[in-house]
Amino acid sequence: MKNKLFEINTLKLNDIIALGQKYLLDYNIVNAKQEIEWFLIDKFKFEISDIKLNSNKYLSIVEKKQFFNFIHDRSLGKPFQYILNKCNFYGYDFYVNSDTLIPRPETELIIDIALKKNHTFNQCLDIGVGSGNLSITLLLKNIANKVDAVDISSKALSVAKKNSKTYMIDNIDFYQLNILEYKFNKKYDLIVSNPPYITNTDYKKLPLEIKQYEPPIALTDFDNGLNFYKKIFKQLHNILNKKGVLLIEIGLENTKETINSIFSNNDFTLLWHKDLNGDYRVLEVQHNV
Repeated sequence: MKNKLFEINTLKLNDIIALGQKYLLDYNIVNAKQEIEWFLIDKFKFEISDIKLNSNKYLSIVEKKQFFNFIHDRSLGKPFQYILNKCNFYGYDFYVNSDTLIPRPETELIIDIALKKNHTFNQCLDIGVGSGNLSITLLLKNIANKVDAVDISSKALSVAKKNSKTYMIDNIDFYQLNILEYKFNKKYDLIVSNPPYITNTDYKKLPLEIKQYEPPIALTDFDNGLNFYKKIFKQLHNILNKKGVLLIEIGLENTKETINSIFSNNDFTLLWHKDLNGDYRVLEVQHNV
């Protein structure tokens, strides 16, 4: 697609949408039409009726340029969420950029499980906070009173802090640390984590748009994908209060038995939860009395 196409004043909105959709479909962006509609609504504050019904509407020259840049970036594989700098998680919009993992719908299961406890946890630890989607949602839903959010990346922590300010969250503290090297000296009632669980071998096979744009340290441990589970379990007696709960996400279902064996201990009760696809996604570890 050439930039000059978007400088033609006679192009109406429906023409531009059709042109952009065709271009993105050629680059295997299967959700092209809906993504274009979302972009127009988010960036230009259009109503859906403007897009669906008003075929005579025109874009300004500036808007056409922004639209072209969107189509160009998306055709290169840049994730839609990074282009908008926005991702919805559990009904809340979070600022995201390439310093943070894009929150996935599957991770919402952690919130679902915590909500069903019908209990407000006093002290919570979020290991690998990323954009802050888990921590902030726990606080907004009154699942936790206070959260300590940790991440190895200072840039990710900056994004999480930005989101906490957006939602005027003040009962969260952020710490930059490496969970594989750090020894905690505080206990929590709830611990949540979506750790880097992709093996180094599988990471190399990921689609280019993931490897090129999302932070590797949020996806893989550059090893067998089990290092974070082993480290968390090693410290679990020291960081999880009696009757406390750990909710931790896993990647592939074929790792379930291995991770189950890592956390197997008479002091803990293990419960497995399936996502909407019917795959085991979250391990719940309850500290017995």
